[in-house]
Amino acid sequence: MKTVKFYMSALISIILGFYCPGVFALDPMGPPSTDIEQGQFKLGAEYSHSNMNLELNNGIWIEYLDGIFYDEGDAVDLTIKNFKTNRGYINIGYGIVDNCETFLRLGGSKARFGDSIWEDSEKFNSRAEPAIGLGVKATFFEEYNLKLGGLLQANWAGYDGKLNAKHWASPDFVEADIAEIQIAVGLTCALSDCVSVYGGPFLHFIDGELEDIFSEVDPVSGGLLKSKYSWDIEQDSTFGGYLGTQMELAENCSLNIEFQHTAAADAFGANVFFRF
Repeated sequence: MKTVKFYMSALISIILGFYCPGVFALDPMGPPSTDIEQGQFKLGAEYSHSNMNLELNNGIWIEYLDGIFYDEGDAVDLTIKNFKTNRGYINIGYGIVDNCETFLRLGGSKARFGDSIWEDSEKFNSRAEPAIGLGVKATFFEEYNLKLGGLLQANWAGYDGKLNAKHWASPDFVEADIAEIQIAVGLTCALSDCVSVYGGPFLHFIDGELEDIFSEVDPVSGGLLKSKYSWDIEQDSTFGGYLGTQMELAENCSLNIEFQHTAAADAFGANVFFRF
């Protein structure tokens, strides 16, 4: 157990050390306890869809007229409603010791939202962008058909795209950079040799930036006025819970399906893993 605590503490330090703007979605967590032994690998495919609200705070704006500084000021705080993401990953896991595993995610993501920044029927759609994540799981206690465990995971990505409305002369260009951390504890209960249920409470933290850049003709001078708005991004709600089921499809092959919820977010996740 001391070895498990050591690796858990080490990986927490690594993740927090890299915790910097990078964008997010609620990633699948799976059972909050380990299911591979020391030296064992697992390889899986994952999908998640999330819908959440994001707080935009500490905003500023700056304007340039024909490339020369013109004006600046504070931007009002906003809430992006229904920020929707779709993510796909390849997940590679490794058993550090019998009760602790670590994993790496590599994949891609897309995002969209509407009518939140200017409230003018505008819509944002991003291109497909690379996404990366990593994490650790540990089993703290196991007895009969119950396991108590915990997990820590983080992810990064970036979304670029156009914010546009049908009646606008030209679109805004939006970039969002976010890092996310999820920390969960919970139980895994084996109902049979093939089916388990799992879940528990979790904490969800977000940090990042969003920029909105657009240009228009200045009505006074007739010159080109370029505006840049920037905000910090934070989670609207931190505490949540999740519930899922794990099904053994074949020997060393399992499927997980789960639902996550906070006061400001909902997410569906699914993955399939092969252990070897």
